[in-house]
Amino acid sequence: MANRKIVNQAVKWYEKHRHNYVDLRAEVEVILREALNENDIIFHSIESRVKSVESFRKKAERDKYNDPVNEITDLTGIRIITLFEKEIHQISDIIKELFKIDYSRSEDKSDLLDADKMGYKSIHYIAELNQDKITATELETFAGLKFEIQIRSILQHAWAEIEHDRNYKFQGELPKHLQRRFYALAGMLEIADREFNTLSEEVEKFRQNK
Repeated sequence: MANRKIVNQAVKWYEKHRHNYVDLRAEVEVILREALNENDIIFHSIESRVKSVESFRKKAERDKYNDPVNEITDLTGIRIITLFEKEIHQISDIIKELFKIDYSRSEDKSDLLDADKMGYKSIHYIAELNQDKITATELETFAGLKFEIQIRSILQHAWAEIEHDRNYKFQGELPKHLQRRFYALAGMLEIADREFNTLSEEVEKFRQNK
């Protein structure tokens, strides 16, 4: 269990400053929607949330955090869900231009999977507003505030939701035969994602040559 005094101090800090993260969520979502529309990026949806005080407390109580205020970086979370996997990389490039990325805390979940493994794939960026953006738009209250951006395809999102539901309802180790069926389904979704990519490109070529 983390140091109780540190956790309580961190929770008091978050209770006082949470409204800044609520405002930050709205601002980042507007910036992203405008950028994606300007670049003609078609996407399924953008979701966002701000961590509740109780969720913050539970996370701060984990042993891994010695300084929750500075170490917990997903108080504001934005999730972009694309139609196809190819758009993940297009959006990723846009985000790198829009925001200051903390690459040491960001990760590509697909890079963490071994070649013979199937499972959750998504890109997670820990970011903050660029100083130029802050100065130009007078958003000084957001200076230094970090937020998380996740990008995943709609099929990756389906997998993540199913996995979350399974883990929520069943704590523990599943029998091997059930695990195999679960990850076989993940492989099917990955193949389907790839086929949708190819199919959409071929449809677009057909449309242009018609």
